[in-house]
Amino acid sequence: MSYPGGQRKILVIEGEPVFRATLLAFLRQQNHLVYVAENGLDGLAAVAVYHPDLVLCDLNMPGMDGHQVIQCIAARFPQTPVMVISGQANLDDVTRALRAGAKDYLIKPIRNWPALSQAIEECLESVTEAQHYGELAAHLSRLHRDDVAATELLSAMAPPHEQTLQRWQTRYHSSSPLLLPEFLELNGQLMLVVMELSFMGADAAFIGAMIKFLLHGPYRQYQQGESRLLDSPGSVLEYLNWNLYESGLRGNVNMAVILVSEQDEQVRFANAGLTSPSWLQRANGMPLGMLRQTDYPTFQRVMDKPCVLQFRADSGDELSVELQHAGC
Repeated sequence: MSYPGGQRKILVIEGEPVFRATLLAFLRQQNHLVYVAENGLDGLAAVAVYHPDLVLCDLNMPGMDGHQVIQCIAARFPQTPVMVISGQANLDDVTRALRAGAKDYLIKPIRNWPALSQAIEECLESVTEAQHYGELAAHLSRLHRDDVAATELLSAMAPPHEQTLQRWQTRYHSSSPLLLPEFLELNGQLMLVVMELSFMGADAAFIGAMIKFLLHGPYRQYQQGESRLLDSPGSVLEYLNWNLYESGLRGNVNMAVILVSEQDEQVRFANAGLTSPSWLQRANGMPLGMLRQTDYPTFQRVMDKPCVLQFRADSGDELSVELQHAGC
């Protein structure tokens, strides 16, 4: 899609800070609208959120390497071309990246920047409407046969089973990678986000990654005193629901947001489709992603400390979470 002035949306997934800054400056000078991700997981989520016209991707990144990123993008968003810009120059890496779905492969450091600009234009022009439909059918067919990449991505998204966040200690056990917690420390409060993905495949993996990615922005703004969105569990669900619906990813997500304070035994919570435990079900709201705008009220409840929560999905999967503050 072209924007006024010839702008195209380009996502840069690059872990090396110096080269990333240089590349971003060049692309913006070329009048492109540029988004950036510093690792593969955030890059996948950014594809779902921003729908770029082109992805420029490194291969050597922590957590999830570029080869896995290319495979996931090709499976879920075959209409989005990917160009590799990597310091790995051996033939095996080039062949593997191109077979995974990359449209071009450039070696860094980049010395001929006009050649990069030409390669970008050629890559964008090569993606035709006919290719979109053919690739989509082929990748969706393969996706139904093989969910290994999606399973690996979901496992990579899981937080440590035990961790310390400021003065909070968290522990959890889940019987399935489709039932995941996320923990955010908020100046003495602890936010627990429980996400239940009721389906397997690339959509589940992309949605899980996108939700974690969408929480990054409000969390940074909260820490800098620029936003209080995270003070309201209901507002968090409304924010995630709207973005999930607008992303075009179709799949209902059951989720609850629970905010625990060190100062009292009251917890605030909002629910979007979880049916367990029973007190959470009584505050039930519509699963995320079904309607563009949905209201999620925030409720309060007295909770013992240490706070132990047991969740059970309709599939039978179980999640146990323990939250404890050092002052308790």
